[in-house]
Amino acid sequence: MFSASTALLAFCVGIVGSIFGGTQTFIVTGFAGLFIYGLKAAGVDSPFLMGTLLNTVFLPAVIFNAASVSTAYASRKYDIEGWDINHSLLFTHDPMVSLIAGLGGLAGYLLFAFAQFIDLPADQGSFSVIVLGVITRLVFGKGYWVNPEATSYYKQEGVRYWLFQFVNSIGICGLAAIALAQVPEEFYSVGFSVSAALIILTGFDSQRRTYPTTHHETLVVGYALAATGGNILVAVLFGMLSNLIYLLFARYCNTDCGTHIDPPAVAIGICSLILFNLV
Repeated sequence: MFSASTALLAFCVGIVGSIFGGTQTFIVTGFAGLFIYGLKAAGVDSPFLMGTLLNTVFLPAVIFNAASVSTAYASRKYDIEGWDINHSLLFTHDPMVSLIAGLGGLAGYLLFAFAQFIDLPADQGSFSVIVLGVITRLVFGKGYWVNPEATSYYKQEGVRYWLFQFVNSIGICGLAAIALAQVPEEFYSVGFSVSAALIILTGFDSQRRTYPTTHHETLVVGYALAATGGNILVAVLFGMLSNLIYLLFARYCNTDCGTHIDPPAVAIGICSLILFNLV
């Protein structure tokens, strides 16, 4: 919940987010989550670990949001795409970029705290990321809300592309569902941390090919297991639905659209809203 000290911490964390970049900080949140869940499994638990570290310092709604907002702002002044959150903004040497990042981290925290206050029946972190992403596009965007090339992209890729995504999603969601079904419900979200940490593999690819984004699938699988009492089939189906939403939103409403509105957050938000209210 809201406190002035946590708000100040969020502002400082936001500045750090712009220094390292959105994707890089998200990878760190993955490893931090694994570390904290590991301590929890060993019986070490405290408000500092879950409240301050996991839900403020390493909360994507704070540190990732900050990087997204500051990247959008920096794109208006420097040679960088506003939707491409893969880069550190240290090269700008611009105090305004850092200030905007701090404000982005603070805004992300306030939105998250608001979602907690009203007990929003959906993933509250994704709510913060989506809302701030929309606000960022309204403020710093260049008028592009839909990528006009998206449909032609999918036509060019053809049926083979969708079969490829379908098979891959079965593998990812099936693995996540079977593995998470073996652990206590309080650890169902650990798949999110595993997926976030695995993005680090991109840095070992000299040709810079794209590695899969899977945290929207693994987190929704965990949510579905919790909502259905461990039904693996339903969990897999919801994970696959999450991936479909992610793919469509990423191509139509994020890539080449001026600023970043996080596609995984949109997928998590929609699926969690369904699972928390209808299942």
